[in-house]
Amino acid sequence: MNRRHWRAPLLALALTACGPAIIDHSPTANLLDADTASLESGLGTWRAWFAVTVSRASSAARDGAAGLRVEVVEPYGWGVITDNWPGFVAAPGAHRASFWARGTQGHSLVAEMHVIWRDSSGKELQTETLSSPVLSGQWVRTTRELTAPAGTERVSVQVTGDEGSPGDVIELDALVVRALGSP
Repeated sequence: MNRRHWRAPLLALALTACGPAIIDHSPTANLLDADTASLESGLGTWRAWFAVTVSRASSAARDGAAGLRVEVVEPYGWGVITDNWPGFVAAPGAHRASFWARGTQGHSLVAEMHVIWRDSSGKELQTETLSSPVLSGQWVRTTRELTAPAGTERVSVQVTGDEGSPGDVIELDALVVRALGSP
C-alpha cells in the first residue's frame, strides 16, 4: 500500500481513539459560547432562575433564526442565568458587554444583564450591571464597557428584572461579553 493512502485512515483512527475533544474559543472573541450568545441551535447554558420559563424561539429572533424567550410566571421580579459553573473562560482587562432585548409593550419592564467576574476557584471578584431602557415591542441594544479585575479567570451572566406580571414576555438575543480590541 502506498504511504500516501494509509495516512488519512490512520489519522482518523488516532483522532477517534482519543475521545471527544473540547475546543475552547479564542479569548478575544465573545466569551459566551455560540448557543448561549445567539441561540441559533439551542438554549446554550441558559436556564430559568426564578419566576420564569425559558425557551428558544424563532419569534424571539433579533438576528438569525432564534432568540431567548423569557415568560414571567410569577410577580415581583424574574431572572435567567447561565448554568455552567464557574462560568466561561475570561481574563482580566477591558471588555464590552451588550445584549438586545424587547418586552411586553405597555409594561414597565427593564432587563438587567449582570456580568460576574470570578477567579479560578469560582469566587466572585466583581459584578457589573447593564440596564436596558424600559422595553417595548421594539428591539433595543444595551451596551457598556467593563473592566474584569486582576485574578479574573471566569465570567458568568444573569439577566434579571424587578418588574413583571405573569404573562409578560421578555425576548433576548445577541448577548456578548468580548475583550476590547477583539474582532
